[in-house]
Amino acid sequence: MRLWAACLGVLVALATPLAAQSLSEGEPVIRSPVLSINYDRFFSRSALGKELVAELEAERILLEAENRRIEAELEAEEIELTKARETMPADEFRAAAQAFDEKVQNIRDERRQLALELTEKGDTVRQQFDEAALPVLTRIVRDAGAAVVVDTRSVVLTLDAIDITDLAIARLDAAQSTELDDAEENAPDDAADPEPIDP
Repeated sequence: MRLWAACLGVLVALATPLAAQSLSEGEPVIRSPVLSINYDRFFSRSALGKELVAELEAERILLEAENRRIEAELEAEEIELTKARETMPADEFRAAAQAFDEKVQNIRDERRQLALELTEKGDTVRQQFDEAALPVLTRIVRDAGAAVVVDTRSVVLTLDAIDITDLAIARLDAAQSTELDDAEENAPDDAADPEPIDP
């Protein structure tokens, strides 16, 4: 009970100097020394986060589909090998069975490595998002005159007034859209008429 009371007291104290500041973008930013953000929602609801997750999910689905196809092929091969046992000499069957076991183990190692690489790519994707998000969050912190941004998942209680999650999503989406527009403008015009060739 005392912990909740203490947290509430701190938040109420911080709420006193809060004031909205209108920026050129037309978005209100709270003036507060402390801001909060739900970083998971920031990642999952932003356009960039959705795009990165979709790409990763597509690769995961493809990997699982390939695993099922390979598994079915190995099962069929195992059945054929079992049937051939009745007509094959014992030494030939042992050699064939050993070769099949080695093949299965090699495939398992390969697929396990691909799964590990996909997991590592997930970490890389999150790092890519963090790098794109940092300048956006830095700008918000400066605009708000804040000293720290805390993740709402790691605090007991926070005020909605200092939550910048939606603002961060809007700012990041806008920044990504601007970068895309700039890239399209600077891209070479493939449709340009070719230079005439002298006969």
